[in-house]
Amino acid sequence: MNVEITGRHVEITPAIHSFVLKRLRKFIRILGEDISFHVVIDVEKARHTAEILLKSKILDLTGKGETGDMYSSILLAVDKIARQALKHKGKIIETKRQRARAKSVAKKTALPTSAGIAAEPHDGIMEEEAHKKPMAIEEAVLELGQSEYPFVVFRNAESGAVNVLYRRKDGLLGLIQP
Repeated sequence: MNVEITGRHVEITPAIHSFVLKRLRKFIRILGEDISFHVVIDVEKARHTAEILLKSKILDLTGKGETGDMYSSILLAVDKIARQALKHKGKIIETKRQRARAKSVAKKTALPTSAGIAAEPHDGIMEEEAHKKPMAIEEAVLELGQSEYPFVVFRNAESGAVNVLYRRKDGLLGLIQP
């Protein structure tokens, strides 16, 4: 991860530098190690703006935040880029899933059971196997939004525990952690 911070009309203090680095670390989990950032921080009277440009092999993203406080401007810009990056990663994941579904459907139609009859679920219970890599809570939120099921079971990348993210009746999301 390569980070370049430029200040216009403002001196980049060690506190701002460490704050920016701390907020940008989460992109390593989303997009991998080979990314670079250019952060431009600007102050004009009471307007504090932060513009972040992310460049990787896969995509280039830009986020801009403008508020009366420098730290909240940085957070706003980071949040904008995070939404874009998660949306892009969600599209990649969904494409892989569609390919896997198409492959499994083709496999099921090509390979009938030994009796020549398709396998039926036991007593009305459908079984599904899921072999997934650990994911962050943000990725699980994306997956829940794209899923037809009202919940997502996943292994948390930070804690390693199995969590359940579900859609509540009031429209909000709930998270069950052990």
